[in-house]
Amino acid sequence: MDITTNYLGLQLRSPLVVGAAAPLTEDLDNLKRMEDAGAAAVVLHSLFEEQLREERLELQHHYSY
Repeated sequence: MDITTNYLGLQLRSPLVVGAAAPLTEDLDNLKRMEDAGAAAVVLHSLFEEQLREERLELQHHYSY
């Protein structure tokens, strides 16, 4: 059965997309397992999220002193 689909201009082999809120997306082995289980795409957290969080904490530290 052909279940290919288009999503945001991408040709996917299935309509299964794993969301970024899932903590399982933080580990590469888990991503490979999801692919083996049929996931066609994974939405990851922002690459800069940690940097923004660190800068916000640093700024807060400076303001508190």
